[in-house]
Amino acid sequence: MKPARAAVWNARAALVYSLGAWTTLGALIYYGRLEKGSTGTENENDPEAKQPRKEVHTKEYPFGLTVRTEITYKEVQPPLTRLLRRVVSFFVPDDGPPSEK
Repeated sequence: MKPARAAVWNARAALVYSLGAWTTLGALIYYGRLEKGSTGTENENDPEAKQPRKEVHTKEYPFGLTVRTEITYKEVQPPLTRLLRRVVSFFVPDDGPPSEK
């Protein structure tokens, strides 16, 4: 390959890669702000949605020794996971009933 053609090919490849990277970054920022703005109004009246799920395990040993273990689960997902699940949901058919919006 001639050096001139290689330089043109390199510039085109760099343009495609940069366009993809900026698109991904922009989508992450957009969906991150979109979800932050919508979380305050959706579950205001639902007190169970704000509380994380807790599991409490108690085990008693001889001589009066009791061990209590409390595990708290939170529904927090990284922005990339939310974005990937949203993209996958477009390609996976949903067999449930249609939602009312």
